[in-house]
Amino acid sequence: MIANTIVYEQPLNELIRVCLRIELLFQQIDHQINDTSTLATRNVIAFIINLLQLLDRPDLKAKLAKELSHQTALLIRLENTPEIDIEKLRSLLRQLEDLARCFIDSSKKIGQNLREIELLNNLRLHLTSPGGGCNFDIPLYHYWLNQSPEERQLTLKSWITEFNNIRAASSLILQLVREGAKSQQKTAEHGFYQELLDPQINLRLIRVAIPKNILACPEISIGRHYLSVRFYTPTIQERPPQYLQHLPFWISHCNSC
Repeated sequence: MIANTIVYEQPLNELIRVCLRIELLFQQIDHQINDTSTLATRNVIAFIINLLQLLDRPDLKAKLAKELSHQTALLIRLENTPEIDIEKLRSLLRQLEDLARCFIDSSKKIGQNLREIELLNNLRLHLTSPGGGCNFDIPLYHYWLNQSPEERQLTLKSWITEFNNIRAASSLILQLVREGAKSQQKTAEHGFYQELLDPQINLRLIRVAIPKNILACPEISIGRHYLSVRFYTPTIQERPPQYLQHLPFWISHCNSC
């Protein structure tokens, strides 16, 4: 949004919430996938299992396909816009249509092949416990972790490819939702900002950016008719008090009409 700011995002529907969680899980996987240590391998396994749990919803594929088709319809309107990069637009449209078709044509759950792996199924049960996955929980897991780093890496990367379509779809949806909004500078008087909303606008995401040198963090609340942002002075040991000074910030309304 704006340089030298901290950006806070508030998802306004379940699909965007899931996409943001997928994005975070893959950021963590990407950060650790090339680390061949046993502890890093354990972390990547935990992220994979978190993905499987997140993607358990039976209606998720239909919602993704619907959103991808909706974004396609919005982009088609831009074909006759002056100065549009038509080749880039058509490439994006093909990508959206191909991903939507993948979810429509598949009868299996996302990551179904991984759900049939006995080791991962056992780990899904044990990793919910504090310190779960110890060598006495699943000896087979302990054995696998002691195989060569090269063998573990090959297995991990093959498992992660099972999520290629969902990763591409969620990334594309977030990209289009974020880039489709314009940032506006506002002022929170005594740390509070409120505005009226048009209930006909289909908001997907609210983004708030605050300069890094301002000691404040936002709490975003939204209803059908009102949006409010209350800023607090960050403290860790106790309940943060409201920020009482006037505060400049940027806000983006990410919608899809």
